Parts: sequence; structure tokens; C-alpha cells
Amino acid sequence: MRNMVSFKINPAKLKLNLFIDFYDYCTQWDQNIYIYGQTEAHKIHRLSELLSFILFNHNDECLIVIEGSGISETKAYISKHFSGVMTA
Repeated sequence: MRNMVSFKINPAKLKLNLFIDFYDYCTQWDQNIYIYGQTEAHKIHRLSELLSFILFNHNDECLIVIEGSGISETKAYISKHFSGVMTA
């Protein structure tokens, strides 16, 4: 079983540049990104998919799950760059 980390965010309250940097960070580790909204779920294959979800999601919260290697480093990255976000 692969390592995973998940966290909830309010997409409307975060800046897009944080998500662009986050996506780049995850691709460096070759991690899979999954986003779950209230009525939809997506496996993110490209940065444009992540940004589209963030821009057009009208839910107050969404769950992001990261799967792959380097999860402890990713948790540290999330804690440092996404204030107020709790990881599991």
C-alpha cells in the first residue's frame, strides 16, 4: 500500500499561485493528486485540471488526497505553505 496524506481546504480562500507551486511540488515526487468536492471527484493529471477545479468549484470545502512517495515531506510542505490546514 502506498503512503497517502489528505487535507480539507476552502478553495475560494487560497491563492492560485499556492496551488501552482503545490502541483509542481507533487509532480517532483511523482505523486498522485485526487480532489473530492461535494458532488464530484477528480484524479488530477495536469495543472489545468487542478486550476479548473479550484476556479469553478462552488463548495465551501474540498478534500485533497495525495498518494505516493515522500508523504512526510509533503505533509511538512502543506503545513508550511497552507496555514490553517490540517493533514491526516
